[in-house]
Amino acid sequence: MDQSQEQIQNRLVNQINSTFDFKRLFGAIITNWYWFVLCISITMTAGFLYLRYTTPQFAVYSSILLEEDNQNPAQSLLSKIDPDNDKSRVNLFNEKVILQSQDMILKVIDSLDLNIRYWAMGRVKETELYYECPIRIVFDDEGFTDGRRTITIKQIVEGQFELIEGEKSERVLYGTWIKRRWGRFKILYVDRPGVNKGFLEASTDIKVQIEHIENAIGRVGGRFDVELQDGRTSLLDLYYTDNIRARGVDYINTLIYFYQENEMKSVRETAKLTKEFIQGRKARIYDELKEIDSLTVNIHENNKVVDVQSETSELFGKKSEAERLIDELQYRKETLQRLTNTLENPIGNKYEIIAGVDIPDGNIQALIQQYNVAVGGRDVLARNWGPSHPQLLDQESELASIRKRILDAGDLILRNINRELSTLREKRNEYTTRISKTPEISKEIKDVNRNYPVLQNIYLLLYQKLVENEISMYSAKGKSKVVVEPYASGTPISPVPKKIYIMMFLLGALVPGGIIVLREVLNNKVINDNDIESKTSIPIIGSIGRVEGGNEGANIVVGPHVRTGVAEQFRLIRANMEFMSATRNNRIYMITSSTSGEGKSFISINLGITMTLAKKRVIVLEFDLRKPKISQYLGVSNDGGISGYLAGLCGLENVIKASGIHENLYVANCGPIPPNPGELLVSEKTGQLFEELKEMFDVIIVDTAPIGMVSDALILSQYAGINLFIIRQQYTVKDQVRMFDVLHKDGKIQNPAIIFNGVEFLKKYGYGYGGSSGYGYGYVYGYQSGGYGYYEENTKKKKKKRGFLKRFFTK
Repeated sequence: MDQSQEQIQNRLVNQINSTFDFKRLFGAIITNWYWFVLCISITMTAGFLYLRYTTPQFAVYSSILLEEDNQNPAQSLLSKIDPDNDKSRVNLFNEKVILQSQDMILKVIDSLDLNIRYWAMGRVKETELYYECPIRIVFDDEGFTDGRRTITIKQIVEGQFELIEGEKSERVLYGTWIKRRWGRFKILYVDRPGVNKGFLEASTDIKVQIEHIENAIGRVGGRFDVELQDGRTSLLDLYYTDNIRARGVDYINTLIYFYQENEMKSVRETAKLTKEFIQGRKARIYDELKEIDSLTVNIHENNKVVDVQSETSELFGKKSEAERLIDELQYRKETLQRLTNTLENPIGNKYEIIAGVDIPDGNIQALIQQYNVAVGGRDVLARNWGPSHPQLLDQESELASIRKRILDAGDLILRNINRELSTLREKRNEYTTRISKTPEISKEIKDVNRNYPVLQNIYLLLYQKLVENEISMYSAKGKSKVVVEPYASGTPISPVPKKIYIMMFLLGALVPGGIIVLREVLNNKVINDNDIESKTSIPIIGSIGRVEGGNEGANIVVGPHVRTGVAEQFRLIRANMEFMSATRNNRIYMITSSTSGEGKSFISINLGITMTLAKKRVIVLEFDLRKPKISQYLGVSNDGGISGYLAGLCGLENVIKASGIHENLYVANCGPIPPNPGELLVSEKTGQLFEELKEMFDVIIVDTAPIGMVSDALILSQYAGINLFIIRQQYTVKDQVRMFDVLHKDGKIQNPAIIFNGVEFLKKYGYGYGGSSGYGYGYVYGYQSGGYGYYEENTKKKKKKRGFLKRFFTK
């Protein structure tokens, strides 16, 4: 019971995973190993020839480091004015675009003449030349004006060449201009290390391909690439592929040279523009400063000042000094006035001594002293001689004279003092006026000079930057530095021999493998048990090996003393059928198929013989009333028969006939083909026939018309204990198997079973056949050493060829 459930479960799994049978595919691959060997040999040979005659491509690598820009004076000035406007950082994407720009590539192509290529013509392949080329073509200033041209040059004698263009041939001289409609050029010898002059000595044809420089830009640019690093560094990796390593290295070196030259040109141009800008700004600021100085001078001149602050202090000093002198003079004036009043209007004694007069005048001081002496002499005379004494009078007369002189001198001094006082007061007033104007002058000067310090600082800064710009222009260096010098890979990157051989090997394996897989995917025929079990749950009770000459017709493969594999397979089917019908008292076995040609008659006859070997009376009914074959195969007369019996034209004795094969095997022939077989089958006579035959025979085998074509089998299935569907390998369509399953699930066919017919060993086992599951009875159809087997009767050559597959798929 457990084994039966496991078998049913396996069938369900097979139905779910019915899309592909990998074991069968593996068997097909092993079976067709010679196609794989042949295809792999062909593809590997093709790979070898491809590597032999394909021009290899080499990779050229280099890396440059881009440092941050050293700030030029203009950038430094802008950075100080606007710190956020710092553009000194390197934009790697911009530099990548510059390196890959058409302008840059054009310079390299023009410098290396990459639009002109040379090949040495060989017997099998052409070899491209670079350093070793002994000649070169030079165009005039107009250059090459066509799209692409190919010419062939061969040296006839030294200095003379044969120029071939298409079908035209012309002899030309070395170094002479050759005019064509696509340009004017000349042929020159190349004299440098590495030149192979043997090409000229051997008169080798040198093919020259010339293309327009714009076309060359596209070709060369497609071989060049610039890759950025991970962002943590400012490195740029340069890649170039070429079939000539030296040319690739020259390309990268030349590109880096022009890139750095472009940088220096940019630096010099920037320095020049910076210088012009600084000089222009410096001149403008100088003019502004000069204008401010002129305004300041005008203010000083108009106000007659040089230094407002110092002159103001000086004016204050002068004013103070003038006031001091005024005070002094006023004091002297007052002293003189008192002296004059004293002399002119004496109080009491008019001859008093003059004292306390501080007049800084020597003359008047002398007169005062003289006067005081005379006053002293007069007083002596007046005491001694009296007022009328002549000497006294003379003395008084002298005093009057001295007094007059003092008054005259004082009057003169007083006039001088008044004059000086007037002058000093005017000066003091002038100083006061000028001092009062000082704030206004200072304000005016400050207004004029308000921007003077800023302009002066800018002027000095510009002057400093101008000097720095001059220095930087002569000491400038580019921001790029070559970190990895250009070098070419030692081995080609294309084609890579290892990859090519792997690809060719895979191709050689995939072509036949793909054909096998495609054939397997597109195959809609039943190949093995898995194909059946994936479409239906109807059990397979046995398989019949393929018989030489086909599994149809009168091929008798079973007999009393026959021990072939096919005979044993029929015995196995008999055992399984006995097991299935053990619980049923119905030994009627109906045999049908989806279409004709699947071996119903073959299986009916041999199954009947197998049953007779078990001591049973067996009759085979030829119920294919439309296309009968059993009676024809066995040579049985066609009179009477089933159709006559059903039509009431004859009795049962005219239906049953001896088979001539075994004494217990009988045949009920079809008889004449009726025009209405369907109506005959549904008549009561059909049931009566089966009832009578069950009384006479142990086993009744019914060979019917294909169930997939007519309804005869559906009518007869109601009388059968077991309904056998015949499926022929690589003949029955898979969808027909599904039809059997539908009939069973719909209840139209009861107790069905399947016999797998016409099974070839390699297709059944080599494609992954894993045995057959019976109805509660299992048997693995392998072939053990010393056991029964149809294929053991074949030649030794077949045994040797298929022995491995037998051992592998029967483990």
